[in-house]
Amino acid sequence: MQKEQKNIKLNDHFNEKDTEKYIKSYMFIKGFAVAKNLNQTLISLSLARRLHEGQYRKDGLPYFVHPLKVCSTLINYGIDDDTILSAALLHDILEDCSDKLPLKGQELITEYHLSPDILDIILLLTKKSGLNDYELSIYFQKIEKNSRAALIKLSDRLHNSTNLYTFSFERMRKYIKETDDFIIPLASYCTNYYPQYTNEFAIFKANITSLNTSMRIMLDKLESHQDVKGNSTPNTP
Repeated sequence: MQKEQKNIKLNDHFNEKDTEKYIKSYMFIKGFAVAKNLNQTLISLSLARRLHEGQYRKDGLPYFVHPLKVCSTLINYGIDDDTILSAALLHDILEDCSDKLPLKGQELITEYHLSPDILDIILLLTKKSGLNDYELSIYFQKIEKNSRAALIKLSDRLHNSTNLYTFSFERMRKYIKETDDFIIPLASYCTNYYPQYTNEFAIFKANITSLNTSMRIMLDKLESHQDVKGNSTPNTP
C-alpha cells in the first residue's frame, strides 16, 4: 500500500531585519484585504511569506518583496478581485518553492482551501527555464487566454524590469527582447479583448514600453562605453 505523502511543515519564524524591508507593503495588502473581505488574499499573504522566507533576490532584498510588489501594483491599478490578488502573491511558488510543495501545488486546495482557479493561474504563469522562442510563444498564448493570469504577468514584468541592473548584459538584452516580442503584444491583445480591464492593460502596456525603451537605451550606452574602453587599450610593442 502506497504511503500517504505528507505536507512539509513551514517555518513560522521570520527574520526581523527582512521583515523591516517589506512590512509596509505587507500591512498595506493585509489592510486592503481585511477592508474588502478578501479571505483568500489573506491566506495567500501569510502563505507566501512562509514559503519565501529565507529566499533573496539578486539585489539582496528578501524575495517576498517581489510578490508583495506585484500584488500591491494590481491594487493600485484598481484590482480588488480576490482570486487575482491571491494568485499574484503566490505566482512564483511552483518555480521557487517546489521543495516545500511535494504535491505540486495541490496543497493550496486540500490544505489551505484556496480556490482551484488560483492554482490554475499559478500553473499558467509557471515557466520552465531555457525556453526557445517557439516554446515562449506557446507559454504566452496560454496566458493571453486568461485575463487574470495576464494581469499578474504584466505586473510581474513591470517590477522585474525595474531590477534589470542586477542582470548580466547578455541576460538583460534577452529580457528586453522577450518584453518586446511577447509582453508588449500580450498587453496589446488584452487591451483589445478584455474590456473589463482595458484601462489596466493599457496602463501596464504604456509603463512597460516606456521602461523597456529606457533600459534598451541604457544598455546600448553601457555596451558602447565598454567597447570603447576595451578598444582604447594601447598595444604593447
